[in-house]
Amino acid sequence: MDCSTPRLIISSYKGKSGKTLATIALARSLISKGYKVSIFKVGPDYIDPSYHSVVTGKLSRNLDYILMGDKIIGRFCEHSAGSDIALIEGVAGLYDSPDGESEIGSTAQLSKLLKAPVVIVINGERINRTAGAIIRGLKDYDREVKIVGAIITNVVNGQEEKIKKAVEKEGVEVLGAIKRSEKIEEMMKYRHLGLVHANEIERDKILLLANMASKGLDAERSLKIARESSEPLSFYKQEGKISVKKKVKIAIALSRAFSFYYPETIEYASEAAELSFVDPEKDQEINADVLIIGGGFPEVYAEELERNKPFINSLRKHIDDGKPFYGECGGLIYLTEALYYKGSEYKMSGVFDAYSVFMDKPVGHGYAFAEVIKDNLIAKKGAILKGHEFHHIKIIAKSAENLTIKYVKGSGINGLDGFYVKNAYASFLHLHPETINFLEKILYKFV
Repeated sequence: MDCSTPRLIISSYKGKSGKTLATIALARSLISKGYKVSIFKVGPDYIDPSYHSVVTGKLSRNLDYILMGDKIIGRFCEHSAGSDIALIEGVAGLYDSPDGESEIGSTAQLSKLLKAPVVIVINGERINRTAGAIIRGLKDYDREVKIVGAIITNVVNGQEEKIKKAVEKEGVEVLGAIKRSEKIEEMMKYRHLGLVHANEIERDKILLLANMASKGLDAERSLKIARESSEPLSFYKQEGKISVKKKVKIAIALSRAFSFYYPETIEYASEAAELSFVDPEKDQEINADVLIIGGGFPEVYAEELERNKPFINSLRKHIDDGKPFYGECGGLIYLTEALYYKGSEYKMSGVFDAYSVFMDKPVGHGYAFAEVIKDNLIAKKGAILKGHEFHHIKIIAKSAENLTIKYVKGSGINGLDGFYVKNAYASFLHLHPETINFLEKILYKFV
């Protein structure tokens, strides 16, 4: 099959340069003109896509070559169908890759696979002519990557025109600028895992921010360039998901503390079972056959989690009854005895005989691959699990007896991970359903 959705990759020369802001601002500019916009994110990420979804009202999808391979082409085509334009937010700098040597996993590689033109975001703080040198270097580094435009961020009056002249002298059109703003800086501030998740911010505030940032961007020109520069793609339509015949109840914890889920996880749960959402900060009990608690920021909301004893008691009963539990990162932390965060101790559910300690620097960061050394809820011994980890938590386990996976690449818990007690499994490893459909593995128990 073929697809020809016009597309633009929003990239930069480094991380933390305003890619997310530029992406949602350009999306709002296009939407305000009546165009249908879909947004994607390169690589493993839960936070940036949360902003995309608020702005477009549609799910944002990850395009991750490391975990999905060439399937990303079909993913892009399937989920951009019917859109007037697709925006793809890059990861790190344009040519940056996980191994730092090859292009595999980089935004540049994706631009070639998707035959997609690139717009470079330039942070306009304390720069003018050097912006031209940056553009020239990025263009010359790999001529197969089509750099067609630039967006300037964080710029003050009088500076925009200088940067624009320098960039356009290199044959790249400036599609607009986003002025420096204290409101924008406050909203888009970073904490230990990146931006604050959009789930923790009022939706109207994000829309207001995107609208404000969109004022200086040229939607029509951006669409025209995307149409002129994007090449048609061929792809194979993926097979449908396998459905579970027996009716099963799945509960997913979705709250300020737990918000890291790929859309496919929720979609599959919804298609295969009766799905509900629970908030471990507020809800009193769990009424489900399967409980899933993903990643997020349990450390930030540890006091509220500790205070909700009825939910913790319900969680423990769920596990004591032998019902399946699946947790990733935050879900793992929640099942330890206690969490130590910034000088305070907070009691968690105590399912696992271990303690969680917040560290100032990342403990695990990046793609991670692990071998299953003991059968667990989602995989048999000998299987290789591929995903990513990103956490500041060090777990101190009293014993390695209940740990079921060993990292080939990654950190976990001193190289091990995958607590498995009764029917409860949790690890630091974030898995994507396109790589391993762990829900399918769990639900087969009910067929």
